[in-house]
Amino acid sequence: MGDYQVTGVQQDVLGAVQLELGGNPNTLALRRPFDPLAHDLEASFRLTRFADLKGRGCKVPQEVLNKLVEGLQQDYNSAAEHEHAHFMHMAIPRIGIGLDCSVTPLRHGGLCLVQTTDFFYPLVDDPYMMGKIACANVLSDLYAMGVTECDNMLMLLGVSTKMTEKERDVVIPLIMRGFKDSALEAGTTVTGGQTVVNPWCTIGGVATTVCQPNEYIVPDNAVVGDVLVLTKPLGTQVAVNAHQWLDLVR
Repeated sequence: MGDYQVTGVQQDVLGAVQLELGGNPNTLALRRPFDPLAHDLEASFRLTRFADLKGRGCKVPQEVLNKLVEGLQQDYNSAAEHEHAHFMHMAIPRIGIGLDCSVTPLRHGGLCLVQTTDFFYPLVDDPYMMGKIACANVLSDLYAMGVTECDNMLMLLGVSTKMTEKERDVVIPLIMRGFKDSALEAGTTVTGGQTVVNPWCTIGGVATTVCQPNEYIVPDNAVVGDVLVLTKPLGTQVAVNAHQWLDLVR
């Protein structure tokens, strides 16, 4: 009888089954890896193939972006000079162009509207995990400004026209569920959004919160010697790309 080789995916599934049968409380937090065949899709299905560029490759370079928004920035600065709100007799500046979030003073009681939006192409082939990653990416812009609570989220989704009806009906609900679950983990909810058809698959959203000026920090005063805190290892995108290349047929 020949040796039975267990793949990495099979090991993950076996681990999930063992936890479930053993009544382990971590079972609810454990999800089995996405298997296209289990959803009646072709074994060759890969979510990352529904985009010509990888992940954040849809982003316009910062130098180009700055030139594109120069006119908007001038109008923005002019309006800001006349529209400062006040908090404890101090002016609340309008913040936006080129930063992680926009900060807009509200008419009521020294409060600010902190808002951000972001989206990108699929980074991984698991639709559920891609939804979670997209949501976490949007929220990370709030966190980058020291805002730890989000009042509301919207989801932005571009459904690739290259997907078959079957692929769409399987993949899109999984992406949405992952996005929603990640939002719930962060203590917020998804109350709407926009879904369109597009040549490429894009996933993202909008995060909004209302806070006082002392609840956010503008990360623009770094000096030599400051400590940088990394929230994940460097080289993640390189590792993801290498994994996807291994799956390509020569």
